[in-house]
Amino acid sequence: MAAQALNSDIDLINAALTATGNEPITSLEDADSQSVVSAANWEAVVGAEFGSYPWSWTLTTRRLNRVAGDTDTTWTTAWQVPDGVEVDRVEVGGRPVPWESMSDLILTNETEGVVAIGRWRPPVRSWPPLFKTAIVMRLEALFLRAMNEDFAAADTRDKDADRLIRLGRHADSRKHSPRKPSSPSALLEARRGKNLG
Repeated sequence: MAAQALNSDIDLINAALTATGNEPITSLEDADSQSVVSAANWEAVVGAEFGSYPWSWTLTTRRLNRVAGDTDTTWTTAWQVPDGVEVDRVEVGGRPVPWESMSDLILTNETEGVVAIGRWRPPVRSWPPLFKTAIVMRLEALFLRAMNEDFAAADTRDKDADRLIRLGRHADSRKHSPRKPSSPSALLEARRGKNLG
């Protein structure tokens, strides 16, 4: 039997609902209890995992489009931030530049080539499998508490999700390259018998 495709919020929710013995849903807008509980808690469950760690697969670099008109501030130009992107820094030609955030705009004194580096939430289909599984476990814990009233099983599922998230963070942290790849590692140099002092 092929594994269930988990490519949307409904797919993840239904995987958790069926695993806990509840009926699946077709929409978060429905009036049934499963949809109501899911709609009320989806963002809190998912947002908590996205906010708990700077996952490398959420990093994004976006060239910004200039917004016409006067910024009505001390900054000379305004740039549109793409939907869903939380900007960490702004660069032009690879160098950081001063900036300020105003609503969904970035304000600078640059006239072209403004790039924003930040975080965003990719579509569910792009999430790593381990992260999807952890979200399903979090949702299972939610449904076990809210709908099944099985608090012991819910605690177990939360612990399982915690374990997977820790594994995911560890794997994700190993993907990060060193900031200066050409710089020698003190540990490696010491192992080679070189005195760095």
